[in-house]
Amino acid sequence: MVNNDVHIGQIIKSVFDESGMTVSELAQRLRCERTNVYTIFRRRTVDVELLARLSEILSHNFLDDAIRQYGLDTTLTQQLNLSITFSNLPAEKFMLLAQFLEMLEKKS
Repeated sequence: MVNNDVHIGQIIKSVFDESGMTVSELAQRLRCERTNVYTIFRRRTVDVELLARLSEILSHNFLDDAIRQYGLDTTLTQQLNLSITFSNLPAEKFMLLAQFLEMLEKKS
């Protein structure tokens, strides 16, 4: 069951607010403008590369949040062994993850 009340941008904003980081710091780490950070907070969807970068920067697994938002079984992330940092994710698992998130976007 899809939760239309909360979207991934809101979840990212919530985690960001708890991080103590400033918008300028997050923008710098993402290598983007501050205005882009605010745009991310308003997005209903985020591409997998950005989601991975945000997960690493904010030390939070946003993939699990996205999966729960769509009412899916979170054991998928365990099968993909996503407890490792996203920067160390093997290419074949990253591609599988990207395909999965594309499928979710088409479903919504």
